[in-house]
Amino acid sequence: SFGLFCERLASSGVMATLDAAAPVTVFAPTDLAIQSYELTRGPYDAAAVSRCIVQGSIPSSAVGSSALTTITNEALTYSRKFRKDFVNDVIVGEKTFGPFDDFPIDVQCDNGFIHSVGQCIEPL
Repeated sequence: SFGLFCERLASSGVMATLDAAAPVTVFAPTDLAIQSYELTRGPYDAAAVSRCIVQGSIPSSAVGSSALTTITNEALTYSRKFRKDFVNDVIVGEKTFGPFDDFPIDVQCDNGFIHSVGQCIEPL
């Protein structure tokens, strides 16, 4: 679920800046990821929310070959390890095992894409 991300997006004021930044790609952390972040690091504020939103409409197939610059002009780093795609050492669209659902990727929206991540993206 991404309810907490949506709440923090609105309460931090970042939502208001998205129209001007369109198109964008969002690496949306799960509720559990945000809860863990807030428990160990403090509030999931505007800086943390903005770190999850990059300029441009980037499908998962192009994450590795695209410039990943956040809406606050912070560069994120792509890497490929263990047959998985990472952004700042966070797996993009993690595949799960057994009866569990995979984390969704390539959710197309009016102004770009959403890819889920199981951890909050932090500076390297």
